[in-house]
Amino acid sequence: MGFLAALPFYVLWAAGPGAAEQMDKGEKLFRAGDTAGALVAFDAAVKADPKDARAHYLRGVALEKKGDGAAAEAAYREALKRNPAFAEAHNNLGALALAKGNHADAEREFMAAAKADAKNPEAQFNLGLLRDAQSRPADAVIAYRMAAKLRSDDAGIRLNLGAALRRSGDLDGAITELREASRLSPKNAIAWTNLGLLLSDKKSYDDARDALARAVKLDPGYALAWNGLGRVELRRKDSSAAAEALGKARKLAPKEPAIAADLCRALVDKDPLAPAAASECRAALALAPGNPLARYELGKALVAQGDCAAAKTEFDRFTALPGVKAEAKTGTAELLKTCTPGKKQKK
Repeated sequence: MGFLAALPFYVLWAAGPGAAEQMDKGEKLFRAGDTAGALVAFDAAVKADPKDARAHYLRGVALEKKGDGAAAEAAYREALKRNPAFAEAHNNLGALALAKGNHADAEREFMAAAKADAKNPEAQFNLGLLRDAQSRPADAVIAYRMAAKLRSDDAGIRLNLGAALRRSGDLDGAITELREASRLSPKNAIAWTNLGLLLSDKKSYDDARDALARAVKLDPGYALAWNGLGRVELRRKDSSAAAEALGKARKLAPKEPAIAADLCRALVDKDPLAPAAASECRAALALAPGNPLARYELGKALVAQGDCAAAKTEFDRFTALPGVKAEAKTGTAELLKTCTPGKKQKK
């Protein structure tokens, strides 16, 4: 249903007494979570007054919530037959089109919603979603800014605006918006996670750690937050804390190769002689054989363990991967020079 988190109820003209009563009943049922009961009431409202656009619209909202997108679309179109300037119906039609990847229809409906109601933040927000889907972050920023201007206290708008600013290259602007999102919704783990990731990009590692630590406290089951925290701890050179955070991320997302590779790196940094280090690197490579980080870190661990032949094999595989830079290839050669067959290096 797009951006709408709650039903907007606009009286477009006076409904018949039977329709009004059924719509009121349906509204209460919908808000209570009884979608099926609400749909029965909205069906009755349409039957009582087939000319009431709002009744058709509400019926569409209930149908969409039920998962019947085709019937919801038909209901929204019925609402627009009765009132072509019904902004919410245009907006929800656009959201359905966007979900199907029909960008042209989505844009037409969102623009119609914005024209029908210039103060409609949902239409602007959904235009931002459309621009994101079209890989047009600068245009997405414009739409999200308009939505934020119309609804300044909405953390969700600020989150999307921050993400679009990041994609457009404005990290400082993105951080400003994500700080505001976190202020508006202090218990939102996604806001704190995104803020932490951005602060890490800016090399503000202590602040990034604080934001990500808050995120995992709010949502201990959020793998992305644990992963971000682990990566920040790696940058802060705290391999023990990194391994702990990344270990939790790995348990939450055991099939995510990037997390496995990050844990591999943390364990190698912590203790390349520990069996778990090489084991985790191999597990990461089992998930993604072409992962350069896991391949490189496995080679490092093997050098430390004195298994020089195996280390050379891994480094040869690493340097053969596409995109590996010349300095990285030189680095592997230098590491191999430090390897003594059968002799483990000190931690």
